Amino acid sequence: MNEKKCIADVVSELLKKLREKGIGCYIWHRATTGSIYVRFDDNRIGSVRIGDHEGKGRYKYKFNIRGDITESHSIVDNNIARHFYPYDAVDSCVEDIIKRSLIVQGWKNCRYKYGTPSWKR
Repeated sequence: MNEKKCIADVVSELLKKLREKGIGCYIWHRATTGSIYVRFDDNRIGSVRIGDHEGKGRYKYKFNIRGDITESHSIVDNNIARHFYPYDAVDSCVEDIIKRSLIVQGWKNCRYKYGTPSWKR
């Protein structure tokens, strides 16, 4: 199976499991590098980058599913926790996203909202 197909399979699995748990999510962007970016209806949760390589240093995604790592790990980058998962740890990523969604429910709504664009619904 080629790597691009594998990324698409991981994204499909992730979206399916999140939607089953009631988390609104959608594909925001497909990069020419093959990476796929997922956003949530509640932007306070963060976003997910699914790819087979390290992303650009200036971008800081809360959740990262990568084909080039073998173990899940987290780092703290400028006081922000970032989580990394291999392709076979989608369930762990989903659990952490659900935990995050429960945490942010107690926060004030963010004044910066991006809804799902009509062409992505």
